[in-house]
Amino acid sequence: MTTVPRPVAVQALAALAYLVAGVLGGLTRLPSPPVAFVWPAAGVALLWFLLTPVRLRYRVAMPALLVLAFVANVLTHAPVLTSAAFALANVAHAVVGGAVFERLAWHTPRSLRDGRGLLAIGVASTAGALAGAPVLLAVLGPQDLAAAWSIVVLWVPRFTASTAVVVALVLAWRAASEDRAAGRRAAARSRSEVAVVLLGALAVDVWLYALGRGEAYAFLTLPVTVLVAWRLTPAWTSTYGAAAAALGVVATLLGQGPFADVEPVAARTVVVQVFIGVTGLVGLALSLEVRQRRLALESAHRRGDALERTRQSAVVPNALVSLEARSRGVVRYANPALRRWWGQDEPPDDAPGAAHDGAPGDEHDAAPRGGLVGRAWPDLLEPAERGRLAAVLDELAAGTRDAWEGQLEHRTASGERRACLVVAGVLLHEEQGDGRTERMANLQLVDVTDRTQLEARLSHQALHDQLTGLPNRVLLAERIAQALAAPARADATVAVLFLDLDHFKRVNDSLGHAAGDVVLQQVAERLVAAVRPGDTVARIGGDEFVVCCPDVADPKAGAALAARIARHVCRPVTVEGRDIPVGASIGLTLARPGTDAGALLREADTAMYEAKADGRGRTAVFADVLFDRARQDLQLDDELRRAVERQQFVLHFQPIVEIASTRVTAVEALLRWQHPERGLLLPGQWLAVAEQSGVMPALGRWALVEAFTQWPRIARTFGADVDVHVNVSAAQLGDGGFATVVTDALTGTGMDPGRVVLELTETHLLTIDRPLVEDLERLRALGVRLSVDDFGTGYSSLTQLTALPVDEVKIDRSFVAAMRTDARSRAVVEGVVAMARAMSLDLVAEGVETDEVAAVLSASGCRVAQGYLWGRPAALAA
Repeated sequence: MTTVPRPVAVQALAALAYLVAGVLGGLTRLPSPPVAFVWPAAGVALLWFLLTPVRLRYRVAMPALLVLAFVANVLTHAPVLTSAAFALANVAHAVVGGAVFERLAWHTPRSLRDGRGLLAIGVASTAGALAGAPVLLAVLGPQDLAAAWSIVVLWVPRFTASTAVVVALVLAWRAASEDRAAGRRAAARSRSEVAVVLLGALAVDVWLYALGRGEAYAFLTLPVTVLVAWRLTPAWTSTYGAAAAALGVVATLLGQGPFADVEPVAARTVVVQVFIGVTGLVGLALSLEVRQRRLALESAHRRGDALERTRQSAVVPNALVSLEARSRGVVRYANPALRRWWGQDEPPDDAPGAAHDGAPGDEHDAAPRGGLVGRAWPDLLEPAERGRLAAVLDELAAGTRDAWEGQLEHRTASGERRACLVVAGVLLHEEQGDGRTERMANLQLVDVTDRTQLEARLSHQALHDQLTGLPNRVLLAERIAQALAAPARADATVAVLFLDLDHFKRVNDSLGHAAGDVVLQQVAERLVAAVRPGDTVARIGGDEFVVCCPDVADPKAGAALAARIARHVCRPVTVEGRDIPVGASIGLTLARPGTDAGALLREADTAMYEAKADGRGRTAVFADVLFDRARQDLQLDDELRRAVERQQFVLHFQPIVEIASTRVTAVEALLRWQHPERGLLLPGQWLAVAEQSGVMPALGRWALVEAFTQWPRIARTFGADVDVHVNVSAAQLGDGGFATVVTDALTGTGMDPGRVVLELTETHLLTIDRPLVEDLERLRALGVRLSVDDFGTGYSSLTQLTALPVDEVKIDRSFVAAMRTDARSRAVVEGVVAMARAMSLDLVAEGVETDEVAAVLSASGCRVAQGYLWGRPAALAA
């Protein structure tokens, strides 16, 4: 028996469901305007879009939906033009609504689990309905605009309500199915209870609809909805909502219920749709909240039970060590788990607080008798770690710290090295045998050696191809991004080569996958042998390899590199005595300003396909991009030169403040280009070209003079005790006579050198030679201070930092912005703060935009910062 492929079965089922839903919706068609009262097929269409793989959505699902929507409307006696308009609008609704839903509900795109998912359904249903409205007007408007408008007015509420009801129903049941599969049943109810609540609620609804007409009766359904939501799961609540909606529609169409007298028919339709939406939203939102609370309670119970079992059975290695001055760090108690971990059992008479000879802890200095008790805990550590623990114990003893957590390297009794997470806390007193007390520290150990080793292995596996050992797509993207961010020669760029083996499928089909694997491994080895040190070779899937080559001079050099790779790769591979020919098509692209890793990979991939289209076994260059970049850069270079000559640049100033008091301590002068046609341009739009074009020395001199000239206005605006920060480019530093340029600017403007801070980016530290150091020292002798900008991104060494006459460092904004959510960024910031304090350097944090980040910085010891929180760069008032 032939099995139908699952994607085919899903498409067929979706098509059938849409057709059935369309026919059912057509049964509710109104006489005027000629639209259905409800259209459940709208929800089926959106689900069809969501549940179809991306590769099939626009090739299979949406064309099928277009045809079926037309057929469904024709079958329900809609005119041909109206059916065509409705079909197009249905497709627009499904595509826009599905895209919006996936954007908003990315965390659970195919199940309904929380209020965020419910909100996504509501927004997606509304967005889809609104997307169909212009289609209807465009198709039907030329024939009868008034009639088209009447259809649109009813289209939006009925499509919104119908879609929300159907999508919520299906996704809620999908979530219930997933919960059952995962064993999550906290919100489950017995079948009898479900039946009683559902049938009772529907019976009340029937009674209410039979009471009579009048909108006031409708709100009596809300208590019933709340009861269902409180007692049943979201899946059953959505089922009740759908059933109640169907009941309301049928009753209204039959002239019964609270909305039967609402006139005209269009108003009646809108009121019913709004009522269905509101009651369904209230019920499902409440049910989802109840489910979340029940799941949270179940999780809390499980954690509590696990904690109790752990306490009763799995004892964590634990020790009590003395905090008294004469015996600080000496072990007073070691539990059995700790003794077993250390590798030596001890007699059970070492109770907490008892010394071997019964002496008080602060008088017990006897050497240990082969066990842990009486031994100094620092002696169990690697020598490099002992001072660290001793400092922690001193702080615990002094009361400046109540607890501590960190990883320390230990040595067991057998000499084995083990990495342990240590948690230390203060026990105020521990009774001694003679009634005296001793301050203790409670130490708990978690051996993380295996976890650390496993993490290293998993990290390698996550970033490397298992067959060839080459970096995979993830690591490749990181390497490309690093290459793009790293400083390079002015005449060099990053090249990416995308290599695809020609006719590789034939090898797998004819000789088997084992032979194909051998070919891939051989190709990987040849690629590694062909490239330069520092280049990255990656396998990103199948027979596709990518080479990232930093520091490539031009397309000609890239093509030469591609030719060398082709020579190495395109040689036969011998497998089991048989020579297998190997050919490759290569796509080459070179980075340009603003290019990211994804764009480079796409360009190289496109070029590779061009090479295949040209006959395979050759290299194609992404020439269009290179031409565009050269043309744009050349144009920008010419405009920059004219801009310097015509003084089209201006300075904006951003305050640097003391975090605690928000007092302005300095301002940074920032260059802006007042382009005559494109308006105000930020440096990111032109600085890279300016650095290479030769205009930066002249532009830098102008910026210095202009910043110093504006000092009186700066003093009036921010106060006479603020400093002025001016950025210095690499081109200025390399132009020679830098100190003379600065001193001439100071002399010509009368600026106080003690108020001047020159900012060099961290990458500049790598290029500073001895003559330039002498220039910088001359400036410092005048009172000018030097600051290292964007610290943490330029790969400078501490040796360079200490060897140069630096007064201040500025923490790069990327670390500052991420420090609240990224532990590593916060660690970098705290490390720079500690380093600056130790080296007596001033410190400024860049890019502060919120009070929360400012508070974290202040708590980390950083006193001064700048960012949008206190002011954006702006021109000074006249």
